Amino acid sequence: MTDLPERPAPRSTSEIASFHAHIYYDPAATRLEAEQLRTWIDERFSVTLGRWHDAKVGPHDQAMFQVAFAADVFPVLVPWLMLNHGRLSILVHPNTTNPRRDHLADAVWIGPPLAVHGAKLPEQAAMEPAPPPNTAMTLAQPATRKERRFPQLTLDQLDENQKPLGEQIMKVSSIGIAGPYNPMLRSPVLGQRLFDLFHYLRWETSVPIRLNEFAILIIGRQWRSQVEWYAHAPLAAKAGLSPEIISELKAGKQPSGMAEDEAVVYEFVTELTTTKKVSDETFARARKVFSDQQIVDLTAVAGNYVMVAMMLAMAEETVPAGKEPPFKDGEK
Repeated sequence: MTDLPERPAPRSTSEIASFHAHIYYDPAATRLEAEQLRTWIDERFSVTLGRWHDAKVGPHDQAMFQVAFAADVFPVLVPWLMLNHGRLSILVHPNTTNPRRDHLADAVWIGPPLAVHGAKLPEQAAMEPAPPPNTAMTLAQPATRKERRFPQLTLDQLDENQKPLGEQIMKVSSIGIAGPYNPMLRSPVLGQRLFDLFHYLRWETSVPIRLNEFAILIIGRQWRSQVEWYAHAPLAAKAGLSPEIISELKAGKQPSGMAEDEAVVYEFVTELTTTKKVSDETFARARKVFSDQQIVDLTAVAGNYVMVAMMLAMAEETVPAGKEPPFKDGEK
């Protein structure tokens, strides 16, 4: 009989100050699934959700966000992650005084293992207790929680009628199949027709993109539509709309310093949507700046994004998990 090699005394779990779960995702393919998982964690567990890292950070070789939690959360959170990680890979490791060993030797993987660069981790560091939780835990309070009107779909949940539209959306949408697309996919024939309309009004319209995005923001501000503003304010800035105009509009003010074409868009869209008509004076001013086609397209984009704002309001859709809503509660 071969003697067993001599081993040191077992280590005590008192070495573990806390745990981290690193949830990895592909920004182009599985970001939406990561957002859904993050929302579920937020609703169910007392943990600290970290920032999104869409680029590689530290020893991690793929985009990820971190979940920090106390040792007593491990028995409920980790088995739940094992059943609900979907296509995502998760590294769960203890936090002791040796981060390199924690990540490389003493960790567990849920889903396919990924590269972790140990050379970027120290072999000695102070213990890291779990920080105060920052989760909402709405599902821990069944008397007050509110179910989502339309649970967020993921690509692998789409049926044969929905999937072609879902794949088209993923190619152009900064929020994946969230926002208005989440309810639209419930009616895929309507959704496809709306998507085709969106395509024209965003990419083929006769209205210059800077002014088109300005019109969308005007509607988004009128409706205080979190998703419309979140999605389109960066696009408006990229198209050349000044930060001052965007900031003043967001604050509910008529922007100052607008160029002539911007002032015409602001007056035309605001007058049409608030008074339900366009005065002869405003129409004549628009005629000096825009062609007939541009006036028609400008009207259509304003009406379309009223419809989008209505869809978002009906479905109670909001910005992606972990992102700050543009409009705070109580703001006018």
